[in-house]
Amino acid sequence: MSSVKRFSIYIFLLFSLMSCSDSKTSYYRIWQEGHHLSDSLMIDFYGEENEAIENALGLVLEALDGNWEKVEEMTRGSRKSEIAAYYHNLAMAMKGCLADSLMYYYQPFGRGLFMPIGDESTQLKIAARSEAWYRLGEMTMAEHAAMLAQSFSPGHYGVPYLKRLAEVNLVTGQEEAAKKYLRLLSKEPGCEKWVSDRMPGQQSEEVKEHLKKMRSLLPTYDIVHGQSQYRDVLKNLLASNPDNQLARQYLLCYDLLIKDLGSFIKDYDPMRDRSRLYDEAALIYLALHNEVTPQNLSHFRISREVFQDFNDYDNLYVLSKGAMAPLQKQYGNTYWFFYQYAKRNTK
Repeated sequence: MSSVKRFSIYIFLLFSLMSCSDSKTSYYRIWQEGHHLSDSLMIDFYGEENEAIENALGLVLEALDGNWEKVEEMTRGSRKSEIAAYYHNLAMAMKGCLADSLMYYYQPFGRGLFMPIGDESTQLKIAARSEAWYRLGEMTMAEHAAMLAQSFSPGHYGVPYLKRLAEVNLVTGQEEAAKKYLRLLSKEPGCEKWVSDRMPGQQSEEVKEHLKKMRSLLPTYDIVHGQSQYRDVLKNLLASNPDNQLARQYLLCYDLLIKDLGSFIKDYDPMRDRSRLYDEAALIYLALHNEVTPQNLSHFRISREVFQDFNDYDNLYVLSKGAMAPLQKQYGNTYWFFYQYAKRNTK
């Protein structure tokens, strides 16, 4: 073979490999196959394949597998959607930096942490709702959301929900129920290893460690609560396991997103919970109650820098007569700005 011909073959193979490496997974098609949907049903239920639906479906699938770096990458930027905010916040919380990142991303108030269930809830948002509850250790809520998502899905079927239901039952020790879901999944292309790694009696060491960790998060006591009593559920999780860092981040940040500073101060431990976000919120509470004293500043461990910034914010507010634009330019990423100017969309 001539050197010219060998070089041509080499170039062809190189471009072929480059083409393969640049190809992206179509979450839309994975979702379609995992729900056994025809093209027409997929379009009727989820719409035409486009960037928005591709991203939303991808977030559900990547989070289900715990690919938090990928979730962060997919939500990076200024996507102003509830589902993107929800998954971005969860990814940040899994990395232990929810508070430090909270004001640097679009926040639809409490819906940025918990997907509500109501008459207008989409099937996709119900499916997403399960993820935070599972990671927090609240298996009843996670199972309920997965079952609802499956019920409202076309054909009442879906691989993501079967995976979540299998995991929930493995965590809670309901092995026979888990086996039922695992057997259904074993018939799905590409799920063989996922199933074999989790089948009771032959679980991989990685899965055993994951299940052990999740069991440590389970609440000791059952409480009666509604679907939207988020603080009660989080407080119960923390009463059972004070080291549940995800629940602690969610409790404090939920207080702040719904602007409930009274509950935040009760839940907040300045010796344990450190973030500039918390310092900013504590300063608002102290100012509203005329309790900005050296003793309280010391108790809440508020630095001179943050205190000075707070005074500068207040001075600019007075100078600009409350105009939002000057404050947003300089303080748009502070809790002070969010607390004062963020408004709920009631439509």
